Formats: sequence, C-alpha cells, structure tokens
Amino acid sequence: RQRTEFCLLNMVSLFCSDGVSIHVGLKKENMNINSRYMDSPILSQPIKFVPEYRAIIMKRLLFIFTFFCLLAIHGGAQNILTLENCLRIGIENNLSLQGKRKAMQKSKYGISENRVKLLPQINGFANFNDNIDPPVSVTDGSSYGVPYNITRTLQYSANAGVELQMPLYNQTLYTSISIAEIVDEMSRLSYEKAREDLILQISKMYYLGQVTAEQIALIKANITRLEELRDITQAFFDNGMAMEVDLKRVNINLENLKVQYDNAQAMMTQQLNMLKYIMDYPAEKEIGLLPVNTDSIATVALTGLSENLYELQLLQSQVQLAERQKRLISNGYIPSLNLTGNWRFAAYTDEAYHWFHSGPSNHWFRSYGVGLTLRIPIFDGLDKKYKIRKAMIDIETMKLSRLDTRKNLQTQYLNAVNDLMNNQRNFKKQKDNYLLAEEVYTVTTDRYREGITSMTEVLQDEMRMSEAQNNYISAHYNYRVTNLMLLKLTGQISSLFK
Repeated sequence: RQRTEFCLLNMVSLFCSDGVSIHVGLKKENMNINSRYMDSPILSQPIKFVPEYRAIIMKRLLFIFTFFCLLAIHGGAQNILTLENCLRIGIENNLSLQGKRKAMQKSKYGISENRVKLLPQINGFANFNDNIDPPVSVTDGSSYGVPYNITRTLQYSANAGVELQMPLYNQTLYTSISIAEIVDEMSRLSYEKAREDLILQISKMYYLGQVTAEQIALIKANITRLEELRDITQAFFDNGMAMEVDLKRVNINLENLKVQYDNAQAMMTQQLNMLKYIMDYPAEKEIGLLPVNTDSIATVALTGLSENLYELQLLQSQVQLAERQKRLISNGYIPSLNLTGNWRFAAYTDEAYHWFHSGPSNHWFRSYGVGLTLRIPIFDGLDKKYKIRKAMIDIETMKLSRLDTRKNLQTQYLNAVNDLMNNQRNFKKQKDNYLLAEEVYTVTTDRYREGITSMTEVLQDEMRMSEAQNNYISAHYNYRVTNLMLLKLTGQISSLFK
C-alpha cells in the first residue's frame, strides 16, 4: 500500500474541490507535504493538509491514474497520420490506381505482341485424303501413239511437314510497333494523371478534416464559455439579480451549440471514413489527423502554368497516335516482302493398309524449298484514300482539343491566382475578426458578471463570435484548397511529399 501511495502521489498534482492546490512529494522514509494556498474571500486562513483527507485524496489519485491509463490505451489505438502518410498509403493501396498500374503492364505486353510479328513463324502440318472417286490427269499421248494419255491418281494420299514464313520488309508492322509504344506512353500518362488526381482528392479531404477538427475545438470552447455564463446567470437568478428568461436564453444557446458540436463530430467521422476509403485503409482502424498550424501555411510559388501537365501531355500523345494511324493506312500502298520455306513428306497408295506393311506402296517422298513472296498493292477501290482523309480530320480535331484545353487551364490558373490573393486576404482578416470577437465576448461577459451589461448584449456578442468563427473556418478551407490547386497547375504537386 505504501509503495502504491508513493508512486501515485509522485505522479500527479490535484486540485481540491475547495480551490486549494496541493502538490504531494515523498521522501524515502516519510511524507513531506507542501501546500500552496490561494487567497479567497471565504478562506481567510491557510488550509493545511490533515490526515482525515488521506482516504479522499487516495481515491481521487486512483481515479485520475485510471483515467489517464485508459486515455493512453485509447490514444495508442488511434493512428495519427500526416498528410504525407495518407498520400503514400493512398498511392500504394488505392484500388483505382492499382487498375491503372495493370493497364500499364497490359500496354507493355502490347509492344511485345507487335514486335514478335517480325520473328519467323514456323508451323507444322499433316493431312490425309481418301479420294473415293480418284481424279484423273490428262497429258499429251502422241508419243504413245494415242491422242491423250489418261492417268488415274491413287485413292489415298498423305503428307506432313513444317512451313516457315518471315517478313523481310513490312512497313505496316514497323508502324504498328510505334503505335504500341505511343499507347504504352499514354497508359503511363493516364496513371500519372490518376495519381495526381488521387493526391488532390486525399489532400482536400485531409484539409477538410483538419478544418472540421478546428471547428470542433472552437465549438467546444464556446460551450465552455456558455456553461460558465450559465453558472453565473444561475447564481444571479438564485439571488434575484437576473430574470428566468435570461437563464432560458443561455440554455437555448447552449443546447444549440451542443447540437452543432454533435453534428461536427458526426461530420468528422464521415470525413475520416471517406478518407480511409480513398486510401483503401482498413475501415475498422481508427485514425487521427495532425492539427493544422495556421501560422505556418506556405503559399505556393507563382511560376506560371506548367507545360508538362499530364492533361496536355495526354492530348499531345493522342495527336501523335492519330498521326501514326494515318501513316499506318498510307503504308498499305507500300509493297511487302516475305521469306517462305517448307520441308515435307508425302505418300500415295491404292490401299490404306499398305502403309502398315513394307513394300513399294509404302514409300514417303521428301521435298523442301525456300522462296520469296512479294506483295504489291495495285488498286483497292479508293478505300485507303478516304480512310486517310478521315484520319487527317481526326488529327486536326485532336490539335484543336489540345489548344482548347491549354486555354482552359490557363484561365484556371489566372482565376486561381486571383482566388489565392483574395482567399489569403480573407483568411487573415477573418482570423483577426474571430480573435477580436472572442476578446469582445470575454469583455462583455466580465461586464455582465459585474452587472454592468445585460444578457442581451452578451448573447449578441456570442452570436457575432460564432459567425466570425464560421467565416474563419470557411476562409481557412478555401485558402488551402486554392493553394492546392495552384500546386497542381504549376507542376509543384510533388512538394506535398517533402
């Protein structure tokens, strides 16, 4: 028991209910209790620690110790994540981004698929024919003294072997490979754009959660102020110095604040759940966000619209793809040259069972050879001509789309710069306004405590303070989101990882 008392009494400093602060310290052999006293109109003499309070103090110490232990356990279960942590988890786990990575792998296989068409194609074959009514061959029979020499083929024939075919020159295949490489580049750019969009989405949700947490803290502070005001008004009412309606007004405002607090807490929970969904973070695990330091928000460097935005790069790749497709159609006019070869065996007999016995009918004849196949397009009915014209229109459409997107992004950048300046100015003003409103409310509350001002003035200042706080919260979020959009438009979004 003495060891427990020693540990507990050395860990805490408690405030007694009568307002006397007692700091307890022990020596190795006995207790040395130092008391600090407060001057009070009720307590004119110092209140000293007496042994009768020992059991009460021990109970309070045990309660405080248990409370902080539970708080530590609960806090340990909650994982506090920075914005950088959230971004890295989201990029690694997001299901949509994983699908984009699969598409990148697929496009790389597309390049290999087109390249292997330049390699030799070797196929084996075998066939068997039963000529039920064998055909005949007719040749000149003058050397035999007859007009025609008629020869009937054998009823059964079979052959087997291998064939080789390899393109030596085929411009269509070369263009197909370049198209596959452009498609692969577009897959990479699509992944990078999706990754950038995910960063923006996570950052916005993280900022929204931070702002909501700040709003919860402000509402909680307002509740504490109104509870103090309610206690003062209750004391005035009990002493006949205030009307019952004043007490009801305070209670109504207090209940409204508690409803706002509960709504903000529910909103915070939903925002954290949405953040976990975007990151593909386990839904059953609790997370927390770092509180924002409004004095250390860095403003983005205004370096102008970046020309390396993934939207512009994607559109440029689409233009290149359309040009390659036009070239692919034009390549249909170019001749192609292929290498061919074969190696085979053939056998003929009048009875199929002869192949299973040795004899003159069971003989396989070998043949092999190599050759070149030249294909020269001559006339296709003007099919390629109109396909080329359609492809040229597609190219012009892609170029116009890229130009329009470039102008749109430039307009977004100019508007974002204007919004940044405006939101930065509003943020600073609204922050000063809400701090000033808190000071005014504190002064009005003190004057009400002294009986100088009325309850109406106190509640009016409380409403102005709440309005100033809400304006500050809105300006804070708008400022950070505008700053985030400029990070994207200027190509500095990667700075969020530093």
